[in-house]
Amino acid sequence: MRVPLWLAPYRPRLWSWLWILGCWAAAWLECRLMTDLRNYYGPYWSPVAVFAAAVVLCACALGFWLSRPLAEAAPARALNRTPLAGLLLLAGAVRVLYLQAPLIAAHQNTLAFSDVITILQTYVARFRSGEVVYRYLTNLNYPLFPNHLPLQWLPYVPADALGIDYRWWSLGLLLLLGFGAYLLVLVRQPLPWAEFVLKALLPFLVLAQLISYTPDLYTFTCEPTIIAYYCLLAAAVLSRSALLQGVGLVLCLLSRYSVVFWVPFYLWVLWRELGLRHALAVATIVGAGIMGIYVIPFLSHDWTIFTHALAEYKIATLGEWSHGDDSGHPPQLFNGVGAASWFYSYGSGTLVEKIAALQRTHVVACVAVMGLIAWLYYRFRHRLPYQIAALLGLKLYLTVFYTFLQIPYLYLTSLGLFISLFVALTVGFRPREAQLPLPATT
Repeated sequence: MRVPLWLAPYRPRLWSWLWILGCWAAAWLECRLMTDLRNYYGPYWSPVAVFAAAVVLCACALGFWLSRPLAEAAPARALNRTPLAGLLLLAGAVRVLYLQAPLIAAHQNTLAFSDVITILQTYVARFRSGEVVYRYLTNLNYPLFPNHLPLQWLPYVPADALGIDYRWWSLGLLLLLGFGAYLLVLVRQPLPWAEFVLKALLPFLVLAQLISYTPDLYTFTCEPTIIAYYCLLAAAVLSRSALLQGVGLVLCLLSRYSVVFWVPFYLWVLWRELGLRHALAVATIVGAGIMGIYVIPFLSHDWTIFTHALAEYKIATLGEWSHGDDSGHPPQLFNGVGAASWFYSYGSGTLVEKIAALQRTHVVACVAVMGLIAWLYYRFRHRLPYQIAALLGLKLYLTVFYTFLQIPYLYLTSLGLFISLFVALTVGFRPREAQLPLPATT
């Protein structure tokens, strides 16, 4: 189809607007599919819809950056909007706390609903008293060998010393550390006032939406701490600070294994774009963090800790797959956010064989998507800022990782929504004044 002559000068801008609208529509749909529309299409096709929305989000963001004019005027200097960002942070935090406070107050006995907080409290109590942390827990309804990495429970040592509820501490870390990092990136961008305010409020709107439609989502867990780590990592990806990048990777690697397949790709990108010295600096920080926080104080005293943790994951997975609700289906597998329902219903063999098939698919899918991400980065390396390539790669990888998770708890998969916010942050309403190059966040 030929473009009319009078429309030809506007064609690049029209394409940019189409990518922008597609990106924001996909982000909006992804949020709704995990809140008011969760499981709307049933336990089999709802996860497909969530996955598709995340992929479309990444594709449209990629299209936006590839369609921008190669030669752009330098953007205007960003105004000092830090005071406004602080006010919006305060207003958003008040709204979120107003929603979450009654839920925490009404459920002080978390062990009746979840064992996570009790387990974290045991870790912290042992650590503060100088006991061995990684040994069997006996204060639950069942024996459990500790399977949580250090940065899942170490942040609560100050909270325990001050007598603060872990859930409040966790939510505070998300609001101050996670959303603070998001706003720090945002205030450095030369955006119109309306766009700035809208993007600044997005994290709080998404968090309030999650709490409103799933009140128990963060009432019995401390997942906001993990989300805060990944928000900090996303902010680090958009910066040029080796220290921030290394710290972000340490926080994520020593809280969950989720990001492990993405890390080699990211170090390779840093090597190509910023040089071997920068990549080695980040790798050194990561190595020192892992050695100093995990290996020397804990793992070196009992090298079976890691294998014990993997065994506990297998036991927990089999337990969740074995217990059905009134419909006969395990509720955590059929909650509309993961592909485990497909393997449970249509996989062949026993439950153990179905779980093994999902685990193999999980690993293959993660490796395959990282190969695709690496190829896309190399293919478009001259037209795509490396920060954007790394961020889109992180979002796409986490989408695949959590889609094929053996137990797709909603509080785990909700992490992807907050990475989507950083993707939306990089897509502006004024394509010709796109924020390039992204300023360094130090």
